[in-house]
Amino acid sequence: MLQVASKIPEFAEKAGVTVVAGPFANREHVIVMIVSAEKAESVDQFLVDSRLAHWNRVHVLPSLKMEDALQEVEEMTPVF
Repeated sequence: MLQVASKIPEFAEKAGVTVVAGPFANREHVIVMIVSAEKAESVDQFLVDSRLAHWNRVHVLPSLKMEDALQEVEEMTPVF
């Protein structure tokens, strides 16, 4: 991990991923990062290349900016 951690920005760039925040580490073997990418496959490639899943639990949570999420809600047809 010590050899790979310094290369995280390189792995992100190669995969087409922008690191927005982090990585932040804790004692529970969870690395928290906020990343941005055009495709989910890019994030997956980044995780494979960086080997973060070798030492840590990985949970990818697709998210939107709040203003984008609110726009989607406004455009939806109410169910009831």
